[in-house]
Amino acid sequence: MEIGLQSAQSRDIFHLDPRTKLAILITVGIIMMSGKYTGVEYVLRLICVAVPFVLLISIRLFRSAFIYVLLMYSTVLCEGFIIPNTKGMVNLMIMIICGVISRFGPGYLCGWYVVKSTSVSEFITAMERMHFPNIITIPMSVMFRYFPTLKEDYSSIHDAMKMREIGKKIKNPFTYIEYILVPIMMSTVRIANDLSAASLSKGLGVNRTRTHICKIGLGFIDYVLIISMVVMLVTFYVF
Repeated sequence: MEIGLQSAQSRDIFHLDPRTKLAILITVGIIMMSGKYTGVEYVLRLICVAVPFVLLISIRLFRSAFIYVLLMYSTVLCEGFIIPNTKGMVNLMIMIICGVISRFGPGYLCGWYVVKSTSVSEFITAMERMHFPNIITIPMSVMFRYFPTLKEDYSSIHDAMKMREIGKKIKNPFTYIEYILVPIMMSTVRIANDLSAASLSKGLGVNRTRTHICKIGLGFIDYVLIISMVVMLVTFYVF
């Protein structure tokens, strides 16, 4: 098992190639960030909203998937029907809230799916097959390990504060943030150094062909999804 990052391949309903996941992430991000509320672009946005739901179902995160789809479709429907029929401050508030949720939510969930369902070894293998240089592959592989490890350290710091009943005694929120921020900053430096050393010790910096234990490859579902993403992007930019 990779440190701080678990591969969900053993419990996936269907396991996608990392290159397919990146194609989905890029497509959903572009359409949701730039799409309008009318015409073909609105239909594409509705489709993109459904993509993270299916991906979460595929790794058996059913509760998160249903909470997400209820929130997102409510937001998108508000954009399509409520915003055009309201005015003034109410219109502005609804537009801001719905805009932030609908434009960033699906992309965030797709990114979370990529991290949850892809091991570092699978990611590096996919990047090398796409002939990405090490100057890009190494920092991204360290990033894949960094955030889950930082989250674990944050949980440990929070639990330590609870054991010492520090949080209950602090009334000033800025002092509470300081108690969290200082250990996190120290942990950040340590994690970055450890992960960089671990990456280099595995030979990621060597300019030679490396062998990989994990097996990845584009299957029928991968080709269908990649073609679908390309068609959606072409439709988005043409129409």
